[in-house]
Amino acid sequence: MLTYDNSVHFAKGKVPSVALRNFYPPEDGFVWSSGHWSEISFGFSFAPGRGKKLADVILDLDAFKKEGHTDGQNVFVYLNGLRVGSHYIDRRSTIVISIDPATLKLSDNVLVFDTPNSRMPSEFGMADGRQLGIQLFSVQIRPAG
Repeated sequence: MLTYDNSVHFAKGKVPSVALRNFYPPEDGFVWSSGHWSEISFGFSFAPGRGKKLADVILDLDAFKKEGHTDGQNVFVYLNGLRVGSHYIDRRSTIVISIDPATLKLSDNVLVFDTPNSRMPSEFGMADGRQLGIQLFSVQIRPAG
């Protein structure tokens, strides 16, 4: 369960506090999305910031890159079926997406990442045969400042 007071981080060998779909198992401090889309399902408790006009979804992420071949990744972000963000990620970035908190539910929230430019490192002679989109380090939701 996410709240305004916590966040989701990823650690190798630990089960995340959210449900992941189309992500590889957590590595040391992050997860890689697999394929062209992935999603995070979570519950949300409004406890201390209810009544705020906006909330921020804060994503710490990067994308698979190979110099001279693929310089970044398009990332389209959806929350509960609504497109809330569109970004081109070419380095580790913190993305802040403002949303209406009424979009969030107590359970069954779905954050979807559409990564149409995901690639396999093996296409570039690397030993990794996974299809990589985004490298996600953390997810937070906070009342907008």
